[in-house]
Amino acid sequence: MKKNTIIISPADSNILSYFEKDYEIIQSDYLKDYISYERYHADLQAVRINDRLFINDKCKIIIEKLNESEIKYTLCENISAAYPDNVALNAALVGNNLICNNKALHPKVKSYCEKTGINIIDTKQGYANCSTLTVDDNSIITDDKSIARVAIKHGIDVLEIEKGDIYLDGKAEGFIGGASAKIGDCIYFFGDINTHRNKDEIISFINSKSTKFINISNSNLVDLGGLVIIG
Repeated sequence: MKKNTIIISPADSNILSYFEKDYEIIQSDYLKDYISYERYHADLQAVRINDRLFINDKCKIIIEKLNESEIKYTLCENISAAYPDNVALNAALVGNNLICNNKALHPKVKSYCEKTGINIIDTKQGYANCSTLTVDDNSIITDDKSIARVAIKHGIDVLEIEKGDIYLDGKAEGFIGGASAKIGDCIYFFGDINTHRNKDEIISFINSKSTKFINISNSNLVDLGGLVIIG
């Protein structure tokens, strides 16, 4: 019996096949107006905050699949392909905190956070979820200094790593959050964390939080835009 349903990019067939074994898959949409390497990124198309799922209204395939499954969601309109509009849903939930660029955050997400008491941590980095690997409810890994700085101010335990060694569109310019996913008590790396220059620090930090991790392959880490867990 399969577990949760997830939204994930179909761009890497090996990663997709790995998750298809245990999860119901909704493939992310191809958004042709976006930069080439962002067109399939799930973390620009949807975000789940506690029990609420927010969807970019341009994602017709995702919406169709959600309707077929009778999964409830909130449509988010007026999200364009240009930065910072494109990161309106790119927010990282860490416990009761949402790390994001507050100015870019979609109004419906912001309203939900205000109504439910979720603390918004504002950062200069618009690609907040891309740049953040949530390890547990009070711990993150990031290569972004602005995220590290504000997270520490809010009492979050932070491992700041160096940029690089994560591939995006063939270049080592990807983000740790986009190259991984946390499901339950396990972190899945899209590739092998041992290919990263800070592998020892990353593995030690994860182990110190009683969290497991799995390398999906023995290849370089690849930023696919993470994935979104529906339920």
